[in-house]
Amino acid sequence: MMVFSILELLHIFYLCFFDFRIVAHFLSIIILLNILMVMYITQEKLIDLKNSKQKSKFWIHRFPLEHIKKLDKKKCLGAVKEKSRTIKNLAPNDKIIIFTTFRGKIDFFAYSVVYEIIREKKPLFDYFFSPWKLKLKGIKYFVEPLLAKDVAEKFSFVKNTEKTFKYFVSEFKEVTEDEFKFILTKVSLTKDFPAYFEEVSFSMDDFMINTIKNLYELIKSGEKHHQFEIKKFLNILKKVLNGYGISKNFDEIQEFYAKNIWKLGFKHNPSRDPDKFVCLYTRSGKERNFSYISLD
Repeated sequence: MMVFSILELLHIFYLCFFDFRIVAHFLSIIILLNILMVMYITQEKLIDLKNSKQKSKFWIHRFPLEHIKKLDKKKCLGAVKEKSRTIKNLAPNDKIIIFTTFRGKIDFFAYSVVYEIIREKKPLFDYFFSPWKLKLKGIKYFVEPLLAKDVAEKFSFVKNTEKTFKYFVSEFKEVTEDEFKFILTKVSLTKDFPAYFEEVSFSMDDFMINTIKNLYELIKSGEKHHQFEIKKFLNILKKVLNGYGISKNFDEIQEFYAKNIWKLGFKHNPSRDPDKFVCLYTRSGKERNFSYISLD
């Protein structure tokens, strides 16, 4: 029969008690980690559930004509200004109808849904400088473009249907679900890139001509007078081009405008004030001084 001394029994008891404390402490850590993991998974599921139940918003988006073919390949949207705030208001599953200025008119031409929001420093198409980008689930094109003026009366933000151009200058504009769905009732959709854009190929000159025409229509729709000073027009054009990331000084813009007026078809008026003179060229190359663009 084995006999233990009191000191030996105390030593055995201490070792058992010490081991028990280690095991108990280890088990408590495991239980705590499991509880935290369950809480994390539950929270993630709640967030996913909240996002899935979050009601989609509806938007119309202005997109530059010269980059439409790139949009078809990349399936991604952005904002021109680096610090654009509006693009941050969009979320996954938001629905977007895209429009552009085509042949001097505003046309709706495509429908899409936001897949995810990404952030990257590299500009999109060397045109959209906001780091926030919208990856799209795909793009469905309108078989025929839809003129904005034909549906303008259905938009609550359009106050004057005779001058619709000035209401479609924002990159992203939120609309109601009914307004959004009304557009879709007027079109047929296709996954194929539309034939009416197949011949679109813009150089910088084409882009500037198109921008000048759009700016003219915008000023004409909001100006009460019958004419607008050419130098003021060119200064505004300079700011617009800067907003697109195109840096040109006033003299370069004036020279381009002077040599391309025959392409624009604008009527110009003279004045007796030499400070307002701008030398313009006729199609044959003759020089004449004008001061105003006619808005009639």
